[in-house]
Amino acid sequence: MQHWGWGEIMAQGSTSFTPILTFLRDEETRGALVFFGIVMILVTSKIYYSIAVKDSELHDEVLYADEWSITFLEESTTYSETLLLSDGDDVDIEFGIDSSVFSAEHRIGYVQVTISYSETNQVVGGDPCDSVQGGMVQSDYPAQWTAENNTLTGGSSSCQDISLFLLTYPNYDGQSYTRTAHNQVIALDEWVDEGYGIGSFDVNIKLEVQQSQIPTQNNDDDETVQIDVTFVAFEANAEKLS
Repeated sequence: MQHWGWGEIMAQGSTSFTPILTFLRDEETRGALVFFGIVMILVTSKIYYSIAVKDSELHDEVLYADEWSITFLEESTTYSETLLLSDGDDVDIEFGIDSSVFSAEHRIGYVQVTISYSETNQVVGGDPCDSVQGGMVQSDYPAQWTAENNTLTGGSSSCQDISLFLLTYPNYDGQSYTRTAHNQVIALDEWVDEGYGIGSFDVNIKLEVQQSQIPTQNNDDDETVQIDVTFVAFEANAEKLS
């Protein structure tokens, strides 16, 4: 049986590790190994955060959040203009509002426009109502011009009021709801943005006079039209539910 001395064993081991030592002496190889090690540390840390820390945060959010009742208190102000229009008139009337009209806690939720008129030519047998077309002229006025529930144009040839509607504050409908949040400030953070509804826009009015069907009657060639513009503002309130 052959016996190996310690020196011989070391010499044999040194020979076995020679390729590895040679491999590690290469600078590019060492850099690659260091980079690989850093990547592995980062990946491991990310996995740990996702599994342990993040899950813990989500658990804490559920554990410490409260249910809040969100309600709205509305106020409004109305501006009016009365116009005497002639047959064929097509006019723009400007309406506007600034932030001083309502308290600092209020935000303008929407704008309502009512265009009203009646037949002014009183003749035997009555005179047909004139035709009135009205619309809110889209501009850079800060509002939700493309909201689905807007009514930006309308018309009447029967002396009925024309009602228009423009949403100014995003998603506002005045309806109360509940929300989960850590505190009152977070519960109300959707309703504190400033600027919506502040500024001016035009209301366009077109008049087409309808003539009497009785040839012997006198015909009018003008009409009185009233425009009422109502700005509706809201103050949002949050009350913690027990």
